[in-house]
This record gives sequence, C-alpha cells and structure tokens, in this order.
Amino acid sequence: MPVPRQLPMRKPTEKHPEPALTFSPPASLANVTVILVEPAVPGNIGAAARAMKTMGLADLVVLNGPAGFAGHPQAVMMGHGAGDLLARARAVTTWADATAGLHRLIGTTHRKRRAQFPQMMTARQAAAQVAELSQHHRVGVVFGREETGLTDAELRQCHDLASVPSAAAHPSLNLAQAVMLFAYEIFLASFGEVPTLPLKLATVAEVENMLQHLSRSLAKIGFRPHQGDAESFVRSLRRLFSRAALEKRDCNVLHRICQQIDYYVARER
Repeated sequence: MPVPRQLPMRKPTEKHPEPALTFSPPASLANVTVILVEPAVPGNIGAAARAMKTMGLADLVVLNGPAGFAGHPQAVMMGHGAGDLLARARAVTTWADATAGLHRLIGTTHRKRRAQFPQMMTARQAAAQVAELSQHHRVGVVFGREETGLTDAELRQCHDLASVPSAAAHPSLNLAQAVMLFAYEIFLASFGEVPTLPLKLATVAEVENMLQHLSRSLAKIGFRPHQGDAESFVRSLRRLFSRAALEKRDCNVLHRICQQIDYYVARER
C-alpha cells in the first residue's frame, strides 16, 4: 500500500490576512464618544478600546476607572492593536467632566424601562440616531459598571436609553461585548444616507444650567412641586426637554423668561 506523500508545512506568515470587507470610517465617527463609568477591570477597558478601534471609534472617556489603566498589563494585552487609543483615553472623576461638550447622551442598559426613565431603543435604533446627530453634534454612548450597570440617577441624566435585544430571560453581555455591538451598529449606520441637521443643539451642561435656573425662578414665585419634591420636579423637566432636542437659542429664550421672573420678584420686594 503506497505511503501518502507528506506535503511540506507552510511557514506561518507574520502579516495578518487581509479582511474581506474594509471601509474607511466616516468623519462623523470622530464626534462619537464612548464613556465607561467606573469599570473595575483594566482588561475590560483594553478590550473595549480594541472593539472601538475595530469599528472606527477613537474617543474614549473613563469615569473613575482603575488608576493607570492605560499601561496596565491586562489592558495592554486585551487592547492589542489599540494602544494609541488607550493612551489617548481621558480619565475623569466627575459626570460633568465625562460629558463636557457633548450634545446628546445615550445610556446603555438591560433593565426594563419604567415610566420615569427616558425612551428605550434597541442598539440599532440608537445607532441610527447617533449616525444622524454625529454629522454636526457630539454624541456620548454611556456604558455602566460590569456588575451593576448605570445607576438610576445616571440613567436619568441620559436623553435616551438603549439595549441589546436578546433571546435569554437574563441577558449576559460583558462590557467589551456591549461596546462592540453598539460600535458595530454605529459604524454600519454611519454609512447610510443621513440628512444634514441645521440644528445647533445645546450641550448637556447648558441644558442643565437652564433647568436649574428655571427651578429657582419658579420657586421665587411660590411654585411648589407635587409633594414638595423639587428634585423629582427637575427630573420631570429634564425628561420633558430631552424629547425636544433643545438648541442653544431655546435655552437662551428660557433663560430670558427666568430672568424676567427674577427681575419682577426682586422689584416687588
């Protein structure tokens, strides 16, 4: 019986095989920021950075993450090929710093939506919104802690909520998987034909300043929220205005109304 001839083993190539489909990332992706809130494991930050780079996202903000995460061996290993993105990642300690300059926030969660929370979308629906808004505005996609996700207070600070549909009753996505799924949907949606937006949206900080001014002015004329819960009233206002996509000039108009109330109250006293 003839012995089969052994073929020589091919030497492994040092180069990665060329991917089947590659696209240059649209310029609008530069306006998309990924915010990781209190990630506990440096390796998860590295894996999230790798997912971002694969899908053309480059702006990473880490809120209260592990000290020195960018150079941690786990982050470097899990973030293979995304070292530059990790090195540029901004480490911040407050929500205000994490969201500074952003016009729209989309919070990610697997929690079932309740009435007091913003509108819930699928990851794909959220990606379509991000693709449209990022043409002219800066959008933040917020991811929560590995174990507990985003708090109720953090979710209420977001304009919209998004979740990944799953077949399981108890979905289990780790942080990097969630970042990859959202980044993939955003990447694909950004190639569609999206209309240009003439809007000049107010930043998160500008809307928040207006809400606080409105609350103070209403208090001066004796307005009392239901059951005296001023913070709950401000949350209701925030939810209301988040549906309106306020422009800077809208905030200015509301500030002017509040200033007139303030002036009238001061004059009568």
